[in-house]
Amino acid sequence: MSTPPSLVTGPVDRVFLGTGTMCGYVLDFEGRAPHREQLATRVLREAATVLSLRLLPPAPGARGWTPRDAPLREDVHVRERVCSAEENGLASATDALLNQAPPQAPHPPWDLWLLRVPGRETFRIVYRVHHALQDGASAAQAVLTLLADRTTAGPRAHRAGLPTPQGALLAGRSFLRTLRPRQAWPALRTTPSYRVRWVHADVTESEMREAAGRHDATVNDASLGGMAVALGHWYRSLSPSPARTPDLSVLIPMSLRQDRERYAVGTRISAHQVDLPCQSQDLGQAVRRVHRQTLALRTHRVRDASRLALSLLPVALGHRMAGVVLGATSARLFTSSITLPADFTCLGGRLSAASMISDLFSGRLCYVSFTRAAGVVRCGIVADEALPGASALPGLWRDALGVSEQTSVERSQLATQRSDVA
Repeated sequence: MSTPPSLVTGPVDRVFLGTGTMCGYVLDFEGRAPHREQLATRVLREAATVLSLRLLPPAPGARGWTPRDAPLREDVHVRERVCSAEENGLASATDALLNQAPPQAPHPPWDLWLLRVPGRETFRIVYRVHHALQDGASAAQAVLTLLADRTTAGPRAHRAGLPTPQGALLAGRSFLRTLRPRQAWPALRTTPSYRVRWVHADVTESEMREAAGRHDATVNDASLGGMAVALGHWYRSLSPSPARTPDLSVLIPMSLRQDRERYAVGTRISAHQVDLPCQSQDLGQAVRRVHRQTLALRTHRVRDASRLALSLLPVALGHRMAGVVLGATSARLFTSSITLPADFTCLGGRLSAASMISDLFSGRLCYVSFTRAAGVVRCGIVADEALPGASALPGLWRDALGVSEQTSVERSQLATQRSDVA
């Protein structure tokens, strides 16, 4: 029997199959942690309805995922870890998961972990899935299906259209840049340790909208502009007397997933290079430079130019093209953004913040995500331990936006923790 078309891996999927890349989410909730058995019952029941969560990787030389006939196992896919009440107990447990291998055949490559600290009215859920099975948008849809107490809409789908001639030119120019990449910053060329840490900082969505509105830009533009300023400070901190801070090219994945493909198996993304003006120490200037680039991407439908190219190219050539675009030489840092529903609950616990996560494939040292959820924009960074001073980047980003460390969100969290201890 031939493999159904929906199970045939596309060019980007084939790249991620080769790298073994995982993606997923870290989700924080306020409320009493559910019992693992209660959570497992919910998750496994809903997982049976999501095709991508019941598939095994293609056999060597094959292009199709293999459906698993046996039921999903609770002890493989829904796990629990009780964390230390020490200040970094939850963070250490999260880092340990990001450095842990995912489930292997004969089990589908995904899992979900409940992390809780005894005595606290908060809990964390970490969801990991093979990136060739799901991308950021479909992983978000899966998370909502598995966890939400009520049916909840996922991220906004892409409305496909025809690119303008300028859009095709911009897409082609970005691809040519991957063939002649700029010299990356020395710190980003450090030999990886292949051990990662996850760090983050939160800013309220209202504060982000205010920062974006001051410069007639989007929240995503403001997030990227703030990261440009933060990276500039970080770069200059690595050398006592650095020369002019060069711009940094970053790879930005863009979703191609349409409404009819919300649960479709595989990765539906394109990627484009954007220059972050890291020499700028003025947020407004950085945001405006980023905005000019992203506005052109939207206006000329650059992602659709990539979508059409990948759909029209022969499989082998499309795979080669995707490998070049996603390879480490194209851009040493990649960053993405996504918006989850403003509010949802999981077994009574209310979502308070979320962060998209990804493996550091192709020898990269850093991944940055901006995730909007529950009225919070969370800057999450997955960084190789070999990258010097990476743990400071989220705080530098928040500082660049002009937001004090103790935002209203953090004050609320601190108050909750104090009441839990009392």
